[in-house]
Amino acid sequence: MSGFRDSFTKDDAKEGLLGYDDAAFLYFAGCILTVIATPWTYYLVKGALFPGASEEETGKPTDRKCKTSTVAARKAKTQKSRIGRSFFIQAGILAVMWLCLAAIILTSQGHQEINQFDPFAILEIPRDASTEDIKKAYRKLSKIYHPDKNRDNPLAVSRFYEIKNAMDALTDETKKLNWEKYGNPDGPQTSKVGIGLPRFLLEKDNQLVILCIFFFFLVFVVPMSAISYYQRAKNYAANGVLIETLHTLASYINDATRVKQCPELLAISGECRSMEFRATDNEAMKPLAAEVVEHKKAQFSQWPVIMKNSFLVWGHMQRLHHLMTPELQQDLDKVLGYSMKITQSMIEIACMREWFFTAQSIIEFRRSLVQGLDLKSNQLIQVPHFTEEIAKTVSKGKNAPSTLAAFIQKTAEERKALCSDLDAEQMLDVEAFSEHVSHMELTATVKVEEENEIVVHDIATVVIELRRNNLKEGETAGLVHAPLFPDAKYEEWWLFLVEGAHSRIISFERVRKTDKLIQEKMRFQLSRPGKHRLELHAICDSYAGLDQKVVLEFNVLQENDPAVKREIIVHKEDEDIDLHPTLFQQFMGDFGHEEESEDEDEEDNSKKKGDADTQAPAPKIEEVEDDNDEDASSESSSDSD
Repeated sequence: MSGFRDSFTKDDAKEGLLGYDDAAFLYFAGCILTVIATPWTYYLVKGALFPGASEEETGKPTDRKCKTSTVAARKAKTQKSRIGRSFFIQAGILAVMWLCLAAIILTSQGHQEINQFDPFAILEIPRDASTEDIKKAYRKLSKIYHPDKNRDNPLAVSRFYEIKNAMDALTDETKKLNWEKYGNPDGPQTSKVGIGLPRFLLEKDNQLVILCIFFFFLVFVVPMSAISYYQRAKNYAANGVLIETLHTLASYINDATRVKQCPELLAISGECRSMEFRATDNEAMKPLAAEVVEHKKAQFSQWPVIMKNSFLVWGHMQRLHHLMTPELQQDLDKVLGYSMKITQSMIEIACMREWFFTAQSIIEFRRSLVQGLDLKSNQLIQVPHFTEEIAKTVSKGKNAPSTLAAFIQKTAEERKALCSDLDAEQMLDVEAFSEHVSHMELTATVKVEEENEIVVHDIATVVIELRRNNLKEGETAGLVHAPLFPDAKYEEWWLFLVEGAHSRIISFERVRKTDKLIQEKMRFQLSRPGKHRLELHAICDSYAGLDQKVVLEFNVLQENDPAVKREIIVHKEDEDIDLHPTLFQQFMGDFGHEEESEDEDEEDNSKKKGDADTQAPAPKIEEVEDDNDEDASSESSSDSD
């Protein structure tokens, strides 16, 4: 049995070693390189020769596209040739990959078919060799690759088995017939999968190097990668903002925070403070600093990078981009890229502390970044080709629009009459913009679900509908028209339910849907009876002048008020459910039934035992009585005598 087990183990080891095939490795490596390099090359060349905007830059297919010339110019800018540093790095990597693939193809041409058994090639003899030549070659090679001479070389052992099989295939008639018919001296074989790894992994001279490389990756590279990832990830919150930034904002945001404090709050964030401050920035910032109007005295003037980023934000809001160098424009784009996540966190901090005016101010600052608006800027400069002078002219006169919503709701003829200073092409942009911006309509009602009256301690529900009247059925709101903002952005709406007397946030909701009709529900508990007056605010974070407000007035009754008529309605389905025992009751019922059955069994056994006890001793008692009777009779007879 042991000999059979040893031979079986040797066969397994032999097949495992022979599975390492250089040709298989070349085919495997070539396939991997082809799968990676082909699509990568296609998209790199396509992006260089036929640049196009991504879906993130153009929006979803159902979006209403803005057809202004400013958007077209921005699209052309994003579609310019992307041949830059990244392109050359990718091209270099692809060139190396294609060279490796070519080398693999050239090398694989000299290999035989994978796992092909050729005894002549194994014994290194010609096909017309005689039997004596075959045996001579076998003796020569077997001495070189014998396992006793190569105890530490597994490749030599596998080579020895190949030589032995080749010898048998050419000298043994049965194995020769099997080889000629099936391609293997052992006869027909099942399908086997070779390992696509190079044979040098098993060479004795390479074992120490391979082992060192393996342990280097296992002990150093993998743990260091995990530690590095953890060290970076632990610094960020779930929303992608640095935890340090959240702590800083939570310390400086209060109920008196307004728009004029927000640029510096953005500049002191950890993301912005980590930006580079170049030696040439001082000189480059002078023209911008001379024109920027700071609406609040700087609090962190001792930090150069904070001062620079704060000036860049003010310059962006006041549309002074022409005074920025390309390097400063890149820094501004980076700050604006951070701004959406950071301002989102600022709004959430204000909402958690129930500061409505603070949250409203931060949203105003957020849309000022998107549209490039200063604190006192006219809302109409968001319209293409509108300057402060044109906006003032349009806002003057009877029935003149003072807000963006009033302007876009006018007819095309009325807008044309107001914009007399614009030419025909510019008016086309104005009309495209007016059709693109959301014409939002807000409606809301307060109720208690499944009740007719509103009673104290009820959970009230505010049913809200937001409708974009400018969209058709099936359309969605497209990307925001923001030519001064570097990133593509969809509009968001914030809903605030505010107690009018105290301006305290009762409930809030962030709406990111872009559909024509949006339905939301806000719930809160009624804590006092009497008349209530709440305000529902819908504030847009992308355009100034579109905000909506609805006043909700309702009366809350006392529980014992005669007008309150509430019946407890029990549905038949609920009654049926109550009739069914719960899982716990079922379990306890089965458990109690088992105990009762056990008690009954014990009682039955005790009864049977009692009956047996009462019935079995009866004859003995009678016998005793008989004996007593006999004794008594004998005694009586003796007495008589």
